[in-house]
Amino acid sequence: MSPAKIKLVTFFLLLGFSVILFRAAYLQLIGRLDYVERIAEKFPKTVVVRIPVYRGSIKDRAGRDLALSYPTISIYAFPKVVRNKEDLARRLSAILNEKEDVLISKLNEDKKFVWLARNVDRSYKNYVREVIKDTGNSPAVGIEEGFTRVYPHGHLASNLMGFVGGDGRGLEGLEYALDSVLYSKPIKRIFVSASKGYTLALDTDDSPLNLKTSDVYTTLDLGIQGIAEDVRDQIVKDWNPRRVAILVMDVRTGDILALATYPYYDPNHYRDYPPQSRRNYAVTDLFEPGSVMKPFFIGTALDKGYIPYNYTLYAEMGKMEIFGRIVRDVHPYGTLTLDQVLIKSSNIGTIKVARFLSKKDVQELFRKLYFYDEFHVLPGEVRPRIPDLQYPANILYASIGQGIALNLLHLCAAFGVLATNQLVKPRILLTNDPPQILTSGVFSERTLRWLQKNLMRVVEEGTAKLARSQFFTIAGKTGTSQKFDFAIRRYSREKVVAYFVGYFPATNPLFVAGIMVDEPKGPNPYGGTAAAPYFKELVERVAFLKGLKPDKTGQ
Repeated sequence: MSPAKIKLVTFFLLLGFSVILFRAAYLQLIGRLDYVERIAEKFPKTVVVRIPVYRGSIKDRAGRDLALSYPTISIYAFPKVVRNKEDLARRLSAILNEKEDVLISKLNEDKKFVWLARNVDRSYKNYVREVIKDTGNSPAVGIEEGFTRVYPHGHLASNLMGFVGGDGRGLEGLEYALDSVLYSKPIKRIFVSASKGYTLALDTDDSPLNLKTSDVYTTLDLGIQGIAEDVRDQIVKDWNPRRVAILVMDVRTGDILALATYPYYDPNHYRDYPPQSRRNYAVTDLFEPGSVMKPFFIGTALDKGYIPYNYTLYAEMGKMEIFGRIVRDVHPYGTLTLDQVLIKSSNIGTIKVARFLSKKDVQELFRKLYFYDEFHVLPGEVRPRIPDLQYPANILYASIGQGIALNLLHLCAAFGVLATNQLVKPRILLTNDPPQILTSGVFSERTLRWLQKNLMRVVEEGTAKLARSQFFTIAGKTGTSQKFDFAIRRYSREKVVAYFVGYFPATNPLFVAGIMVDEPKGPNPYGGTAAAPYFKELVERVAFLKGLKPDKTGQ
C-alpha cells in the first residue's frame, strides 16, 4: 500500500474514533440526562416528571411573608395497572375536594401516567399512603413531595407581587422581575411502576442538588400597605371609578412602603381574573397629571428670576384663548397674586407664568425631575410621554398638566423634590446601601421655602381643604385632568382623572404619597373631592401607625 493510501486510511480511522469519543463524552457529560429520559419515555411503565423545588420567599421590610413556598404532596398513578378504581377514587375524594367521577375518569385515561391531584396539603400524606396500601395499589399509585406557591394575604399588594405558573417560574410582577433570585430548576425524576408491589422514583441526575434560591426582602410595610388598600376600597365604594392607584414612599430613602391598585386580584387564583385586573397601574399606565404640574412651572419661573415673588396678574375672569383653544378656570378670577395662582389652582394664571419659560428652561426642569427616563425599579414601568417643546403651545399646556403624561411613581418622586429639594431614586428591594440621589438643589432655598409654604396653604385654605388634618400638617396639590376622547377628538368633560399628591408631616417631611382616581363617577369629581379627603385619612392612619407626634400647634 502506498504511503498516501496509508495516510488516508489512518485519517479516516482517527476521524471515526474521534466521532465515537466525542459522542461518548457528550452522553457522559452533557447529553446523558436527555438520553436517559428519551429511553425512559419509550417504556410503558415509566415516565419522566419535573418536580418543583423550593422557591425563595418574598417578604416585607419586617420579614413578614408576602409570597412563600408551601410544602405539599402530589398523587400520581399508572392508570393501566390501577386496581379497585372505584374504592380508590371514593376514599381519595374525601380529602381532595374532587368528585369521585372526575378521579375515575382520570384513572380510565388511555395514558401510562396521570396526576390524580397536585399540591395537596402535606398533612394528608399518611392517610393517602394507607388508602394506596388498602386498595392494593402500591405498584400503581404513588406520592411525590413538592412545593406550591402561596400568597398568605390574598389580594394584598397583588398587582405588585405578580404570580408564578405551574412550572414554578415567575410570570408577572416581582415574581417575574426577581425570578433569577427566587427560582431553582425543578428536579427530574423517572417514575417506574414495578411488579413487586411498589413504585420507584428515580433521579435522572445524580449530581448534588444545588438550590440557588434566596429569600427577598422588599421595602414594603405590611401595615401601611393595609391602610392604603383600605383607603382604596373606600374610594371604590364612594366613586365607582375605572381605576385607582395609591403609592406611599419614604421621602428620604425612596423606599416604596405601599402600592395599592384597583382593579386587583388574588394571585392564589390568578387564572380567575382578566389581564386588566393584574396590571400595576401605578407604573404601567400614563395619565395627564393636570394641576399637579403647576408648582414646578411656577417655581422654575421664580428661580430663573423671570417674575418676582410678589408678582400679580389678571386671570381674564376665568376664560382665555390659548393657541386656538379656550382654557377655563373653575371659578372666574380677576387679579391674582402669584401665591393665589397656586392656592386657587388657576389654569390661566399658571399659563401666563409659563409664557416666560423657554424650551431650554422646561427641558432642564424635566431632566432634573427625571421625566426623560424610567427609574427601572418595578416591572412594567413606562417612560413619561413628553410633548415636543419646540412648540410654545406645548410648554403652556404642559404647565397645567395637559399634553404631558406620567405615571404615579414619577409624580410621587417629583413631589419628593418639593419636600427635600432632591430627587431620590425609588426602590423596592430593602438594602443597607445609602439612597441614590439622582438630582439635588432643584430649586433655590428661597423658592423651595415659598413653594412649601404655599403647598401647605393649598391644603389649609385652597383647593385641597378636604385633605386638611386636625393633627398633622400636609403639603400637596390637587389635580383634575380631562381625558382626551379620540372619538370626538377633544378633551372630555365627563371623563377625568383626579389626583392628590403631597408629603407629610409638612414641617418635617417623612413620607410622600399620591392618590390617582381614574374616571370617578358622581357629583363634582375633582381632585379636591375624589382624592384629597382620602389623602387625609391615609396621612392620619399612617402617622398614628408609626407613632408620629402631631405637629399642628395646640395638638
